[in-house]
Amino acid sequence: MTWARALGVVVLVWSCGAAAAESAPDACAERSALLERRLEALQMRLQNLEHELASRPPAASRDAWRDPAVWRTLRTGMSQSDVLRILGPPGRVTTYYGFERWEYPDALGQRVDFDERGRLIVWGALAR
Repeated sequence: MTWARALGVVVLVWSCGAAAAESAPDACAERSALLERRLEALQMRLQNLEHELASRPPAASRDAWRDPAVWRTLRTGMSQSDVLRILGPPGRVTTYYGFERWEYPDALGQRVDFDERGRLIVWGALAR
């Protein structure tokens, strides 16, 4: 029995006890039906969230940005969270007028730029 199902049973028993105390004959049945619908909706939501979580690509390691193949997976319009998941955390973040730059400093000198909406617009080597 899952924890959600156990919780539903406890709430159901409690609500039926409360309904009996109020001496309303149909109150327990109505309350039971309502709680069953709520429980089903919560179980469906949990299942959807678990599926979504399982289908996400794994988080990048701190040094994922060092792999040139990882950079080839970037696409214009990606969100900052997508880029963070692919490349890992940047070494430096700088905000300019209208865009933000994440730098991944090392011999590669890579960077990514985001527009004011936080969408990827350009990436590549820093000019030195």
